[in-house]
Amino acid sequence: MDLRTLDWARLKVFQAVAEQGSLSAGAAILSVSQAKVSRDMEDLEMTIGQQLFIRSTRGIQLTPLGADVLRSVRNMAESARAISARITEVDQVPNVVIATHDAIATYWLAPRLAELLLQRPDIDVTIKVVQDTPNLFAGDADISIQYDVPTAPNLIARQLCWLHYILYASPSYLAQRGVPEDMFDLGKHKFLTHVGYLKQREAWAAKTPAWLEILRRSFQSNSSTVLLESCAAGAGIAPMPSYVSDFDTRVLPLAHIPPLASARLWLAYPERIRGMSAHEAVLDWLRDAFDPQPYAAFRETYAAPQARALPNSKALIGK
Repeated sequence: MDLRTLDWARLKVFQAVAEQGSLSAGAAILSVSQAKVSRDMEDLEMTIGQQLFIRSTRGIQLTPLGADVLRSVRNMAESARAISARITEVDQVPNVVIATHDAIATYWLAPRLAELLLQRPDIDVTIKVVQDTPNLFAGDADISIQYDVPTAPNLIARQLCWLHYILYASPSYLAQRGVPEDMFDLGKHKFLTHVGYLKQREAWAAKTPAWLEILRRSFQSNSSTVLLESCAAGAGIAPMPSYVSDFDTRVLPLAHIPPLASARLWLAYPERIRGMSAHEAVLDWLRDAFDPQPYAAFRETYAAPQARALPNSKALIGK
């Protein structure tokens, strides 16, 4: 095979198909027709002289050679982005893109952003709110704050902090419905939850079944911001990370009930940004923002939020 005949455009199509798991999904993400993607893959396999995919009604599966080619293509794409980023840092104001979930972006990072921009007026920052773990190699972001353990090669991963999920409710809700005595008492209450908790299997699997059996979910959302605002408005009781107590006094922690789950939060970024001044400044800012020394909510060992007065449960239950 003459490597000079390889078409980089077709390799990028191959990467999209391989990562999406089907020709149709690859075509959708590239905004081209499935027929074009199919032709490009056939031409690529003909050029290489080997099969890269095993096709079936369930999608595609990479052959061992296909998996090797995908790794090489990712490395090539990452190298190209690294070169572009280095040029940008020299010639333009660098823009550092952080991807994370909505509550972290809204309630924790945004209030601290002024400090970073004051210290480093020479950089721009973009905070991108995402539902799922971003693909840093595809350019979704430069830095990711995520729940999933980063496993991709050429990706630097560090544990950022711990999150401990406890129950919260508004004073108005507790005044109306009473304070639950324990987890089993929650069956009498309106329960609010986040659909993403089901994806955090490592954190929730051991404890979820016992209390989910007795609960009827009155409301669920894929937005942590919506969950908190609903809880603060008195819609019901919601499990949320204990750091909520550090910024929102509208909801009360039911600290007499133990945490329902604990989860790691990860900081991930590609090798290409290591040593880049703007990106290193943002990484340092993020580490400080989640430092467990000043912020006890982020420690591995659960630290209950500062006690606040709850309505008299015995007087209010059943009213």
